Order: sequence, then C-alpha cells, then structure tokens
Amino acid sequence: MKLEKFWIRSAAMTAVIGAAALALTGCSTSADASVDPSCTPKHSFRTITQGTLTVSTYDFAPHMKLDGTKLSGVEGDLLNEIAKRECLSVTVEASGGAGAAIPAVQAGRSDLAAGDWWRTKARSKLVALSNPVYLDQGALVSTAGYKTVAELDGKKIGSVAGNLWNDEFTQVFGDKFSVYQDPEAVFNDLAAGRIDAIIDSVGATTARFESKPIEGAKVLPLQPDSRIPVTAHPGQLNWPTKLDNTELTKALNENIEDLRKEGIIAELLKKYGMDSSAAEVGEPDML
Repeated sequence: MKLEKFWIRSAAMTAVIGAAALALTGCSTSADASVDPSCTPKHSFRTITQGTLTVSTYDFAPHMKLDGTKLSGVEGDLLNEIAKRECLSVTVEASGGAGAAIPAVQAGRSDLAAGDWWRTKARSKLVALSNPVYLDQGALVSTAGYKTVAELDGKKIGSVAGNLWNDEFTQVFGDKFSVYQDPEAVFNDLAAGRIDAIIDSVGATTARFESKPIEGAKVLPLQPDSRIPVTAHPGQLNWPTKLDNTELTKALNENIEDLRKEGIIAELLKKYGMDSSAAEVGEPDML
C-alpha cells in the first residue's frame, strides 16, 4: 500500500521544503491550459499531484460518467465545478473499478473517491466522509404510476439482491415481494406484467431507462412508510477522503454547501434525469 507522495529529501534540500509544500496545496501552478493562471483558490489544502485533484471512480451513470479522463454526470459536473473554484485540474484514477476506489484513497493514490458512495459507519472507520452531497433516493417503479408503498398492498413487487430495503419489504409483503439476482430479470418481469412494481434507486433506474425504457413506466422517489423504516433514510452520497487530510475534507464540505445554496446541485440532478428534491439531504447521517 503506497504512502502519500511526499518526496524524501536530503539535508541539502531543506531550503526548498517550503516551496515544495506549495505544490501540495489547492493552488495550481501547473501548465494545464484548463486552469486560469490568475486563479485564486477558495481554500488551501494538499493534493497528491501539483495543481490536480485526483478522483478515484468508475463509470456509474447518472452519478458519474467517464469519457477517458473527463468526468460528467451529477458528481462529475460538481467535482469539475469545485476544481474550477479551487484552481485545480481534474484527473481520474480508474484502475480496478468500483472495488478499488476507496482503497486508492486509503493508499494515497487519489484525493477522493466518487461514484455513489454512501455515508456509512463501517466506511467512516476507513476514510473521512464529506458532508452529504445529495440523496441516492429509492424509487418506486411501475406502469400504473403508484406513488406510495401503501398502494402496493396485495401487489407483486420485485427488487434486486443487495438492496438495503429487501429484508424490511420481505417482512411486510411476504411472498408478494421477490428478490431477483439479475436486474434484467426484474425489469423484464415488469415489462411483461408479471410483477406490478419494482423497488430500485432513482439513479440506477433513470440510467437504465435511457437505453432500455419500459413503455409507460414511471420512476417516482420512494416515500417514507412507517412499516419500512429504511424508506425514511435514503443513502446520503458523499466524497470520501484520506483520514488525515482534514483540510481537503473541510474544503469539500464548504464547497458542497455553497453549491447547494446556489441551487447548482438541484439543477444538475434535474439535468441528468433525477429528482431535484434529492438535493435536500437533511442532517448528516450514517447507515
């Protein structure tokens, strides 16, 4: 596991330590044409590479879209905006895919991880968690336009293995609630009318329907239902950073709140087909 990329210096190099430290702050001194040389960063913090914010991520639309080293999607656009405000260019650490994103932060190969990472107690022991960026809302997907969980009583419902709400839905709906191992299978059953609704996430279903829509299907944010407590606690997406880089975490938190107040988070959610209400995250929480 690599340590952060601080250079080993001899005694003869002591005089240049102060100058070298500047290369690890939010201020860019690189020749990257995308960064205005007259730019003044909003915050001071260290980054792994001079003038660059390194993001470990993977392709996971609509949250994150990769085109080589270029980021888009809701998170991608937000990180590009933050980098602009901090006078940084953005580079991508994508080796190893989703499973390598958090370890890359821990090992000092990237400054932060992105790609629908939720705030969880287990994750907080490994990395520092930023403030919530937006909610990864659950979705109620149906062709009938069901809006509440109560409307699903007596209906056949499907979900995909691994979703955090599966156990509670099973307790309430019994054999009317089926857990599928394959997303293709559950959406095929909805299209064929073999089930009445799917419980999924707004982001995942929105991205799926871009290429594989189901005629008449609606994707509505999952509303809280007292019988299923997890519906009141959607995952809060955040950007994990290294535990000891408190300056970067603080800068991210302040940028996140500025972007929320300016309405930019809500605008980008809407741009990528998600519900703008996901920008209202409530108090920081951990699952």
